[in-house]
Amino acid sequence: MDDLKLEKYLKRIHYSGDLGANMEVLKRIHQLHPKHIPFENIDSYTGIVPSLDVEHIFQKLVIESRGGYCYEQNLLLSEVLQYLGFKVQLQLGRVLWQKDENSSAAKTHLLLMVEWEDQKYLVDSGFGTATLTGPLILNDEEPQETPNEQFKISQKNGAYTLWTWREKWLPVYRFELEHVEPFDLEICNWYLATHPESNFRKNLVFSKVDENARYTFNNHTLNIRKKEGGKESVSIENNIQLFQMLKDVFGLKENAIELLKQKI
Repeated sequence: MDDLKLEKYLKRIHYSGDLGANMEVLKRIHQLHPKHIPFENIDSYTGIVPSLDVEHIFQKLVIESRGGYCYEQNLLLSEVLQYLGFKVQLQLGRVLWQKDENSSAAKTHLLLMVEWEDQKYLVDSGFGTATLTGPLILNDEEPQETPNEQFKISQKNGAYTLWTWREKWLPVYRFELEHVEPFDLEICNWYLATHPESNFRKNLVFSKVDENARYTFNNHTLNIRKKEGGKESVSIENNIQLFQMLKDVFGLKENAIELLKQKI
């Protein structure tokens, strides 16, 4: 990361203003990143293993106006936050979404731990349908407000569990504070992008969140969960509707759509 790349990133997420390593900057970047850089798995769905090289990620997500999944999203965000002066650690989590909180799962999700004024915060711009839109204090089990839903972090037997409020508390993922090596990410990334039973290999998934709603596409359906309450589902019945939705809802351009056309 350098000043020129930072400028391009900030333009990509429509950020302007102060750039100090403070909580207000962290909150604003955290809200704008998942609004303007969508979660998407076109690469893995079309047989490409996404690169985890930060230069390649920057080219894809910033210059080419693409999106990506958790490794790409959070590695990019980590580079930006570190350049601004934050202390950032990579962590791996076990996905519990649509499962019981005590379910077993592999460590396949990348999240970030950010330190500011001797306090640790969970930061995550890459979980798709339950992506955070603001940092959460780690060692506080009370519900915490974000620009969208309430979240909370419980702790048991040395492990933390992230929860989101969706008419009831639902577990998102479980994690421990452990050192993560780049090779750990390479293995997880390879598995999610190539294993025949990986959801990111079998299904197209798109997600973004703004101040009005969460937008998630999966299984031929666009679900819009509005901030003030209520959910709308739109059936996407053909490729013409799909490509138009990718442009209008998720802000993807022809480069992403052309890659997808090679598969479908």
